[in-house]
Order: sequence, then structure tokens, then C-alpha cells
Amino acid sequence: MRNIKLDSILLFALLIPFIMTYRISPGDTPYWLFGLIFLGLLLYIILDLVNIKERIRFLLKHILLWTLIVAVIGSAYVSSIIVRHQTSPEYGIHDMALQQESAIKFLLHGKNPYATAYFGTPVEKWHYSDTEINPALYHFVTPPFYILFAIPFYFISAHGLLGFFDSRIPLVFLFIMLLVMADKLVKDSQKKLEFLILLSFNPATLGYFLEGRDDIFMFSFLFGGLYLLYKRKEMLAGVMMALAFAVKQSVWPIFPFYFAYLYFKNKNFKKTIIQLMPFTLVFSAIVLPFFFWNPGAYLSSTIFYLSGNTTYSYPISGYGLGSLLKEFGFIKDAYSYYPFWIWQVGLGFPLIIWFINWQKRENTVQRLILIYGIFLLVFWYFSRYLNNSHLGYLSMVFITAHFWPKVKEV
Repeated sequence: MRNIKLDSILLFALLIPFIMTYRISPGDTPYWLFGLIFLGLLLYIILDLVNIKERIRFLLKHILLWTLIVAVIGSAYVSSIIVRHQTSPEYGIHDMALQQESAIKFLLHGKNPYATAYFGTPVEKWHYSDTEINPALYHFVTPPFYILFAIPFYFISAHGLLGFFDSRIPLVFLFIMLLVMADKLVKDSQKKLEFLILLSFNPATLGYFLEGRDDIFMFSFLFGGLYLLYKRKEMLAGVMMALAFAVKQSVWPIFPFYFAYLYFKNKNFKKTIIQLMPFTLVFSAIVLPFFFWNPGAYLSSTIFYLSGNTTYSYPISGYGLGSLLKEFGFIKDAYSYYPFWIWQVGLGFPLIIWFINWQKRENTVQRLILIYGIFLLVFWYFSRYLNNSHLGYLSMVFITAHFWPKVKEV
């Protein structure tokens, strides 16, 4: 007798808590929608048990899975956007996404988003604390491609299709692109289904994704760069990697391992530098105009704000060393400066050397992703912050490392 497969168990175990936790309709969820979702889950399980050709079984499950992803996550996203715009601009959305919307408007009106305070925007009304001022009102922390990529979506939705813009619209687009790339990457049918389910319904990331946090925004470009590396299209990969670097700083720690990967492939320093030229040119073309517009403001927002070197700095928070030091009284004020860089350099530099030697023994994209994930966890643990969404992002990195093919396919 046939048995139920792991992908069916994963889908049932991850999808059910999601639809029981998050709204999938702007109002009361109609029971016909729940009924269709449960029917889809039932059919997905039945396909494991019936006696049909494996090729047909996979095709039907693949179609059904994509249908459930679009129906469930799409319904949740559309509902979240509609309810927000029926309620208030700051309802059900993260302050980073709110700030992106304001930054787009500032930029289109000729204002530098890195040199402008965000008082008088919806960011000010977003509930940060009952007693403290949100430091994001003084700083736009993410690099500029996070703004630039969303501008076409702003014009299409705000001045065309919808009459308003929600910064989660480009995020949904990138999420779909991520799933399409993941679908193309993994050839084994069973692993493909498991990978798509874990990327789509990962409970460590879905809630933050609905809020509009920018981890998947960046990861979609990083995934594209890694996919092109895997396909040995190093120059195009450099373009995608540069776009990821120009979206969010959490990808930056991959650079020494990315460089080492290219060098171990080429065994030639000059060729490695040439392959890095698209990365350098694209990243420079995006970032330098904003840097030269106001160098102090740009560095203050994207670098010093995160390290505690500004008047209004990102607070020590989360679950890492910073919170431990604060808990035990070594740090009195969460907004004060503390030299976490000493820990990061002291532990990180030897770790980089060890990881690069480990990478040299098996220079695959899969190992590159795994090394990046472990190193980023260490880097974040010994920084000012290791927050819940960061842990969710790391889970996505490790899931990707697990399913990534080890050997280059011809």
C-alpha cells in the first residue's frame, strides 16, 4: 500500500496554522473559501495514495501546490492590503515598508530620502513605543535599490490600476519570482515540492512577509545571483548580487565567500577581478549618486545608525549578545554605543579564514550558502541586534542550502 509523502505532511502542517492565524479575506472569511482550501489539501494527500504514474502524480501535485500557494498567500496579502487602506495607513504593516513609501515620494519630489526626517509621514503614527521616539524617523536605513525598484510599481498602482500604492506589491512580485527560480532550480520532483512548501509556508517568515519586511525583497535578488553562479553565468550573477547588496546590508557578509568561490573556480586572480566588474559597476552606479548627494547623511543612515554611532541609533534588541549584556547590567542604555565590532572582528576574522579553507575543499554554491548562513548568525549574534525576523531570514537561508543541488548539472 502506498504511503503519504513528506511534502503532503509539510503542506498540511504548515498551511493549516497559517489560515487559522491570518485573515484570508478582508471581512469574515467565507466558508466556501475554507472549503476549497481543505478540498485542495485532501486531493493533495489522495494523490499520494492512488496508483498512477509518478510523472502524472508529480504534475498534478505541482499544479495543485501552486494553486494553493497563490490562493492562500494571495488571499492573505490582498486582504491585508485592503484592510490597511480601509483602516489607516499604518495598520498591519511594518515601519520599514511605511518608510519606503514615504522615501519614494521624497525622491520623486527631489528630496534626499537619507537626509530627510520622516516626521509628518505615516511612520510617525506607527506604534513604536509608548514612551520612546522611533529612531527610524531620523534615518532611512536600507540602501537605495530598495527605493528604486519599487518606483515602477508605485506609478502603475498609485496612478493607474489601484489608485493607491502599498509597498508590499513589489514584495509579492519578488516573492513569486523567488518561488519560480526555486521551482526551476531543483530537478528532483519530491525535493522540488518540499522546497516550494517550506519557502512558501515557512512559519518563521510568513508573518513578517505579510507585514512587508524586506528580507524576501533582498533574498530574491541574492537567490537570483546564486542561481546564475550555479549555472556558471558569473558576469550576470554579479549584476544580481550587486542588486541584493544595494537592497539590504544583511547580504554583505557573504562577500568574502563570494570572492573566494570565484577565485577557487578560476584559480586566477585577474579573471576573478574581471568577473567581479559587473558587481562593482552596478553596485557603484546605484549607491554612489546617493552617497555623493550627501555623504554624511548616507553613511549616518546606512552604517552608523546600525552600529550605535548616531544621536538616534538603532537600539540594542533581540536575542543576541547585546541583550545579554544589557540584561546583566553591562550596558545601561539600549540606545548607547557599545563596541560590538571588537567581538565581531575578534571572532569573525578567524571564522572567515576557517570557512574559506572549508569552502576550498568543496567549492559549491550550496556550501557558499551554508557558510554565509552560519557566519551571518555569528555576526548578528555579536551585533546590537538579533531580532525575530533575522532568525526567520536565517531559516530561509538554511532551507535553501539544504535543497540546493550539490553538483553542477550539464
